Amino acid sequence: MDENIYMDQQKRKDLNLRLGNLILAISLATVPTAITYGTLSIHGLNICRDLSSKVSPSIKIKEHCDKAAWDTTKSYIILIGFFITLPTWMWFYLSMKKKDTNKKQI
Repeated sequence: MDENIYMDQQKRKDLNLRLGNLILAISLATVPTAITYGTLSIHGLNICRDLSSKVSPSIKIKEHCDKAAWDTTKSYIILIGFFITLPTWMWFYLSMKKKDTNKKQI
Protein backbone atom coordinates (compact mmCIF):
# COMPACT_ATOMS: atom_id res chain seq x y z
CA MET A 1 0.00 0.00 0.00
CA ASP A 2 2.76 2.44 0.95
CA GLU A 3 4.55 1.53 -2.27
CA ASN A 4 1.50 2.59 -4.34
CA ILE A 5 1.31 5.92 -2.54
CA TYR A 6 5.04 6.43 -3.10
CA MET A 7 4.67 5.63 -6.84
CA ASP A 8 1.73 8.05 -7.16
CA GLN A 9 3.70 10.78 -5.41
CA GLN A 10 6.70 10.07 -7.64
CA LYS A 11 4.56 10.26 -10.81
CA ARG A 12 3.01 13.53 -9.61
CA LYS A 13 6.42 14.97 -8.80
CA ASP A 14 7.72 13.91 -12.23
CA LEU A 15 4.71 15.52 -13.95
CA ASN A 16 5.23 18.76 -11.99
CA LEU A 17 8.91 18.70 -12.94
CA ARG A 18 8.07 18.26 -16.63
CA LEU A 19 5.43 21.00 -16.64
CA GLY A 20 7.58 23.43 -14.68
CA ASN A 21 10.53 22.88 -16.96
CA LEU A 22 8.31 23.24 -20.03
CA ILE A 23 7.05 26.64 -18.81
CA LEU A 24 10.62 27.72 -18.07
CA ALA A 25 11.83 26.51 -21.49
CA ILE A 26 9.02 28.33 -23.31
CA SER A 27 9.77 31.58 -21.52
CA LEU A 28 13.50 31.29 -22.19
CA ALA A 29 12.95 30.32 -25.83
CA THR A 30 11.05 33.50 -26.67
CA VAL A 31 14.20 35.57 -27.25
CA PRO A 32 15.94 33.10 -29.60
CA THR A 33 12.63 32.55 -31.40
CA ALA A 34 12.19 36.30 -31.89
CA ILE A 35 15.79 36.61 -33.13
CA THR A 36 15.29 33.76 -35.60
CA TYR A 37 11.97 35.23 -36.76
CA GLY A 38 13.58 38.65 -37.28
CA THR A 39 16.54 37.17 -39.13
CA LEU A 40 14.32 35.20 -41.49
CA SER A 41 12.16 38.27 -42.09
CA ILE A 42 15.17 40.42 -42.95
CA HIS A 43 16.50 37.67 -45.21
CA GLY A 44 13.19 37.50 -47.08
CA LEU A 45 13.02 41.27 -47.50
CA ASN A 46 16.62 41.34 -48.76
CA ILE A 47 15.73 38.75 -51.39
CA CYS A 48 12.78 40.91 -52.46
CA ARG A 49 14.98 44.02 -52.64
CA ASP A 50 17.54 42.17 -54.75
CA LEU A 51 14.83 40.76 -57.03
CA SER A 52 13.20 44.16 -57.53
CA SER A 53 16.52 45.68 -58.61
CA LYS A 54 16.74 43.07 -61.40
CA VAL A 55 13.18 43.28 -62.74
CA SER A 56 11.72 46.13 -64.79
CA PRO A 57 8.37 46.98 -63.06
CA SER A 58 10.03 46.69 -59.67
CA ILE A 59 7.49 48.53 -57.45
CA LYS A 60 4.65 46.05 -58.00
CA ILE A 61 6.93 43.02 -57.68
CA LYS A 62 8.55 44.35 -54.49
CA GLU A 63 5.13 44.88 -52.86
CA HIS A 64 3.99 41.34 -53.63
CA CYS A 65 7.34 39.84 -52.73
CA ASP A 66 7.50 41.69 -49.38
CA LYS A 67 4.00 40.48 -48.48
CA ALA A 68 4.88 36.90 -49.50
CA ALA A 69 8.12 37.05 -47.47
CA TRP A 70 6.27 38.21 -44.32
CA ASP A 71 3.49 35.66 -44.79
CA THR A 72 5.99 32.83 -45.27
CA THR A 73 7.98 33.81 -42.19
CA LYS A 74 4.79 34.10 -40.09
CA SER A 75 3.74 30.62 -41.12
CA TYR A 76 6.94 29.18 -39.62
CA ILE A 77 6.81 30.91 -36.22
CA ILE A 78 5.26 27.91 -34.40
CA LEU A 79 7.77 25.52 -35.95
CA ILE A 80 10.68 27.80 -35.07
CA GLY A 81 9.48 28.12 -31.49
CA PHE A 82 8.99 24.36 -31.20
CA PHE A 83 12.47 23.48 -32.40
CA ILE A 84 14.05 26.02 -30.08
CA THR A 85 11.89 25.12 -27.05
CA LEU A 86 12.10 21.32 -27.30
CA PRO A 87 15.88 20.93 -26.76
CA THR A 88 15.79 23.57 -24.03
CA TRP A 89 13.00 21.73 -22.22
CA MET A 90 14.75 18.36 -22.58
CA TRP A 91 17.99 19.81 -21.25
CA PHE A 92 16.23 21.31 -18.21
CA TYR A 93 14.19 18.18 -17.56
CA LEU A 94 17.13 15.77 -17.85
CA SER A 95 19.34 18.02 -15.70
CA MET A 96 16.72 18.25 -12.95
CA LYS A 97 15.94 14.53 -13.17
CA LYS A 98 19.65 13.71 -12.84
CA LYS A 99 19.95 16.09 -9.88
CA ASP A 100 16.90 14.49 -8.23
CA THR A 101 18.31 10.98 -8.81
CA ASN A 102 21.70 11.97 -7.36
CA LYS A 103 19.99 13.48 -4.30
CA LYS A 104 18.15 10.20 -3.65
CA GLN A 105 21.38 8.18 -3.81
CA ILE A 106 23.04 10.28 -1.10
